[in-house]
Amino acid sequence: MFSDGDLALRPLIPLAEWEGAAALRPAPEAGAQIWVVPEWVEEEFYRLNNLRFQIERLFAGVWGARVDEEALARAAERARELVRGSYLVAERAEAFVKTLPPGGSFLLTRPGGSATQRAAGPLEALWALKRIWADRWKLDEVIARGAAGWPGPEPVLLEREDVQRQRP
Repeated sequence: MFSDGDLALRPLIPLAEWEGAAALRPAPEAGAQIWVVPEWVEEEFYRLNNLRFQIERLFAGVWGARVDEEALARAAERARELVRGSYLVAERAEAFVKTLPPGGSFLLTRPGGSATQRAAGPLEALWALKRIWADRWKLDEVIARGAAGWPGPEPVLLEREDVQRQRP
């Protein structure tokens, strides 16, 4: 159950402080500014917005002896809309935006690179995070997981892009 102590948890931590950093392949470049959105942030987001219940209802009756492809496509798109339209706890969103340095752009990825989003600032990075979470409900990903495939929460890496690297 949610408690006041949960508000002290950081939704964005430096990569060096994350326990999964050593397992990243390829290893990040020296000097890169990288933060991690721990998997508990995604789990909390789903739980507090009651998304699991809502999304399961969207897919009810879609999987059967014969998959209703049109209903599956509608459910997948509606699930993406639910995720994008739901809110993080205000304190989490504020802490996320305050942690990132102003200016510059950011690249958000899941470890393994299955989803990537770019953002042109801290607030846009928060929106990009929700798009990454919503991407798990793209039709192709839903089909690949199948009827019993509920995606577990995963961390997201957020890297400040080198401004000089972007210049031609």
